Amino acid sequence: MPKRVASPAAPVTSVRMDETRAATAATLPAARRRSPWLVPGSLLLLLALLTVNVLVRGPLVAVDERIRDAVQAQANSATWHWLGHGRYSPAQLLVELGDNQVALPVLAVCALVAAAWHRSSRPLIAAVSGVVLLLGIVIPAKILIGRAGPGLPPVPHGSMGVFPSGHTTTSSMCLGLAALVLADELPGTARRAVTAAMATACFLVGAALIWCDYHWFTDVLAGWALAALIVMAALRVTGLGGNSHGPGAAVGRGAAFVSSEQKAGSRPDD
Repeated sequence: MPKRVASPAAPVTSVRMDETRAATAATLPAARRRSPWLVPGSLLLLLALLTVNVLVRGPLVAVDERIRDAVQAQANSATWHWLGHGRYSPAQLLVELGDNQVALPVLAVCALVAAAWHRSSRPLIAAVSGVVLLLGIVIPAKILIGRAGPGLPPVPHGSMGVFPSGHTTTSSMCLGLAALVLADELPGTARRAVTAAMATACFLVGAALIWCDYHWFTDVLAGWALAALIVMAALRVTGLGGNSHGPGAAVGRGAAFVSSEQKAGSRPDD
């Protein structure tokens, strides 16, 4: 029988695959160098767009109004009235997580535990940095932008409006930073569980603020974006954000976080 001649296509294909893998591997370091800026850059862009939309009464204002109408139709219905009406209703209790009196002590305790656990002052410095950034950004922004809350009259000059949501930013920043500094050295599964629980809590606080008619949807969205930026900045300043498996990476994968205000009557002051 005649001998079979091996096809030259196989070696050529193999060589081409090797060249493709080598080219892909060569591009990975450059992509990794750019990636740390992708998430904060996207959040900054989102925050800027939301702010401009409020200032010029852009198209998202109408979206806010439609979302409010749809949500309030459900919130005031006989079926779901219990969820947000009454001081101890589930939605009102979630709103309380955005108060300074609740969120800041939670962050302080978690930072102290993390500092003692790691025998390092960096968790405490991260917490202080986060609070300073929170107060230094949210309060001036709310005064300068002066957006009126749902169903409320225009904000007097020099008074605080509702954009960005203070309760959303406070709760997300404090809960997010607290969870991330505690989860820094946990095993992968436990770290993911803590991060997921924190993100869920932050989402529920924002949803409760909309449900209770304290905020527009874009107020809450801006609060989440701002809180994430503050957490990333606090972790980076203290050197806690450089670990690819640590808190900085968890923020980059999409955790969202917190801010606060005093209450005036039955409505949050934000």
